[in-house]
Amino acid sequence: MRGNNILIVDDGKLNRTSFTAILKDEYGVLEAENGEKALEILAKRKNSIVLIILDLIMPVMDGYEFLKVYRSMDEYRYIPVIVSTTNDDAENERRCLELGAWDFIPKTFHPEIIRFRVRNAIEKSKVRLLEYDSLTEIYSQQKFFQMTRELLDNTEDEHFAFIHFDIDRFKMINSFYGAKEGDRLICYVANAIRSVMTEYDPRSTYGRISGDVFGICMPYKELGDIYKVIERIKERIRKHTVHYYLETCSGIYLIEDKEMDVSVIFDNACMAASQCKEKYMVHDAMYTKELSESLKREQEIIDEMDAALEQNQFVVYFQPKYELEGLSPGGAEALVRWQKPDGTLVSPGVFIPIFEKNGFITKLDYYVWEKVCQFIRQELDEGRKPAPISVNVSRVNLYNPKFLDTLIDLVEKYKVPPQYLHLELTESVFSDNASIIQDAVFYLHKAGFTILMDDFGSGYSSLNVLKDVDLDVLKIDMKFFSKGGAADKGAKIIEAVIKMAESLNMTVIAEGVEEPEQVEFLTKLGCDYIQGYYFAKPMPQAQYQELMKKK
Repeated sequence: MRGNNILIVDDGKLNRTSFTAILKDEYGVLEAENGEKALEILAKRKNSIVLIILDLIMPVMDGYEFLKVYRSMDEYRYIPVIVSTTNDDAENERRCLELGAWDFIPKTFHPEIIRFRVRNAIEKSKVRLLEYDSLTEIYSQQKFFQMTRELLDNTEDEHFAFIHFDIDRFKMINSFYGAKEGDRLICYVANAIRSVMTEYDPRSTYGRISGDVFGICMPYKELGDIYKVIERIKERIRKHTVHYYLETCSGIYLIEDKEMDVSVIFDNACMAASQCKEKYMVHDAMYTKELSESLKREQEIIDEMDAALEQNQFVVYFQPKYELEGLSPGGAEALVRWQKPDGTLVSPGVFIPIFEKNGFITKLDYYVWEKVCQFIRQELDEGRKPAPISVNVSRVNLYNPKFLDTLIDLVEKYKVPPQYLHLELTESVFSDNASIIQDAVFYLHKAGFTILMDDFGSGYSSLNVLKDVDLDVLKIDMKFFSKGGAADKGAKIIEAVIKMAESLNMTVIAEGVEEPEQVEFLTKLGCDYIQGYYFAKPMPQAQYQELMKKK
């Protein structure tokens, strides 16, 4: 919040005293005898100063030199400067205005005139603070939305596009290189947008929404016009001298209804921009109705997830793993289904990616682990020795420093020996941060857990992982096995993986098995377990219990 002090910069003690006498009833007064002292005061108290009254002729640093420094400092640009002078010289006034002076006060010390000009300058600076972004000097969000509204209302028979424009990975740049470099980059982007849009069509509106996010509203005749403008802005930005990778993201909304609220238009452009995030080589995206529906469904899931967990709407299903030797069930993988109160089922393929993105997956993982521990405890209490159940562990959990303690506390709470609870990690997890994953696997093994690598071969780091991380079980997907038969390349890959696992004393589970010829092929190779629709689909707990009792 700004203070209420006026800084009087004048080498004449009498002049400073005269200004103080006129202003002290309404403002606090600070004094400096030259420009150098004034800059020292500004550096310490800039947030409390609402106006500067500046003399021109002073020793050490005169008013002109002070104005040059003042104009070069972004943080001072909204503090108005009124020049006090006895010299009624048009050339002096022109020079001062060029250097950023706001107004002039003659040293006649007429109290009413001085107070009026001071109040006027301060009020103008307040309005400017509201209308213009203090860092970039382009429109603030409020003023940009207002000017965009006027542009749409006052223009007929033209098409308009709204662009959400931001800097990719800006938070990381700001964190690594500091806030000063972040501000410098934001100013550079603002200048690039100003320059390109002025050349393209001066009627275009643009402003800084917040942080690294900018908005642009532009007329266009063809879609190509929009992409040309975006590319020109990018070309200007690429000239920015940096030692890091710099890329931008653009979300485009074609305005069909000019009466639509500008904030809604902006939201639609934001939706489009969200499609670029965390996608390699995708930097521009267009809003579509399908995108809107998809994001609406995603938001509905997010709105319902906490209540669904609290009301036990998430149901654990078990998909058996069959031992090939004897073709009998030898455990299962715990999978989760979302069954709403009205009976409808939400597919894991719909809600799991959303939960992984927003972090809710950690709560859902724990929920499933606890349900499985409760089931194993029940089996033990009833005198049965249950086959191991494997549960999935998301990558988000592995980065949680409390993950290991949480899991160990859970099995201790239900007195479940860790050998009954197997942990499945997808291969993609191992490509993130090798040292963190290695440490996690080491401590999980030390606690007695069995570790499975799911989706082996789906990524590019499989062999490195086997070399560096101590794993117990490989799960290979039968997508490698085409329906063309056992002689194709996929079959040979599966054969090689099984032989390699055998030499490393690792168990192999083939999942996604649906065809009898796949079973026959895997049996010949000596695969240990099979999981897939050929033997059993995921089933409710009671059905799985009956299956295991029959065994």
